[in-house]
Amino acid sequence: MAKKLSSHFAILYTGEHGRCAHEFILDLREFKAFGVEAEDVAKRLMDYGFHAPTMSFPVPAP
Repeated sequence: MAKKLSSHFAILYTGEHGRCAHEFILDLREFKAFGVEAEDVAKRLMDYGFHAPTMSFPVPAP
């Protein structure tokens, strides 16, 4: 899933070969300029039947 999304979003904290473990972090900070938070994206995913993503990884603001 991370590989498919990587052409649209930055994937944070990957290894030296660009891989991640079973969880990955999408960089959604650019959406804040439009008033959209990561929680808004998570809730919208649930609207479409996707399992709620983990939201417990803090990512510092740029």
